[in-house]
Amino acid sequence: MTVDLLTTSHYDQLTPAVRRILLDVYADVYADEITTNPFFSLERFEERLGMHAVTGWGCVVAEVGDVVAGFTYGRPERDTTTFGLCEIMLRQEWRGRGIAQVMHSELMSQRNEDRCKLLVRRERPRIRAHYESWGYKHAGEKLPFPDSPLYDVMILDLQ
Repeated sequence: MTVDLLTTSHYDQLTPAVRRILLDVYADVYADEITTNPFFSLERFEERLGMHAVTGWGCVVAEVGDVVAGFTYGRPERDTTTFGLCEIMLRQEWRGRGIAQVMHSELMSQRNEDRCKLLVRRERPRIRAHYESWGYKHAGEKLPFPDSPLYDVMILDLQ
């Protein structure tokens, strides 16, 4: 019997190597939507990633053995008391194993902000329920870009 070890790595800068990891995982996770919805294209994700990678940006990458399972990243909001969690992304074969929560917990353990805010697509109630089980509360809705889906705003107190 083989047991693969889950490891996490924390990054505070978007280096070319980290960018490649995130783009590879994104391309895998959004393979269907990349070709059918311009908002989810690889180019648009790269634009958003570039906008997000500001001072205070943080990222956790999870690997199982030598395979990247997923990542999470975010950056401080303008008010500096809120951390904006931009993405939690996990490849299909690693879902349902608690890895997303491990990545999230690792990233939150590195933060000094009072709260964390994330957006979850309105049409994904199961994912919203996961976030609620982690302590997030619904705080409204948002359309972050004219061509994006409608998102529910979720808040988690960190202090």
